[in-house]
Amino acid sequence: MQSEQKGVKLELRGETDAVLTRYFAAPRELIFDYHTKPELMRKWLIGPGGMKLDVCENDLRAGGKYLYAYADEKGKLMGVYGHFIEVAAPETLTNTENYMMDMETFDPNAAEDPAATVESRVFSTDGESTLVTHTCTYASAEVRGMMMDSGMVDALEECYRKLEECIRENH
Repeated sequence: MQSEQKGVKLELRGETDAVLTRYFAAPRELIFDYHTKPELMRKWLIGPGGMKLDVCENDLRAGGKYLYAYADEKGKLMGVYGHFIEVAAPETLTNTENYMMDMETFDPNAAEDPAATVESRVFSTDGESTLVTHTCTYASAEVRGMMMDSGMVDALEECYRKLEECIRENH
């Protein structure tokens, strides 16, 4: 991996898409596993303010649901949920993403927000590295703007640095 390839790169496309790319010095099968296997996800997928991934449930198939809940130091839970649209290991992972700010009011049987974000990750081999292309399609330009202003790109890079540490230490 070349040094100029390090870090998350952001490209805004159209009114609603944000395309984030990041290289990893590891095979795509391993990077895909770190994005889909709960025991591996818990090692690197941190939440805001250092929250820990407390609940990580994946029914990894098209139509399958997922739930990721993060706990703060007091045990309060918040997170994301949705369903998988496409799962083609180790090439593609596409899902909806809905946010819940308080698990105490979360109803797992409630319908998803029809304006949920759609996330697609493509894992491509590039020599001995893997390129992750993560496309977020937001419901509107305003929602995309809010997400860009929220620091989500920096937060993703923080998670991905943690993922790199896990790979170095464990593989």
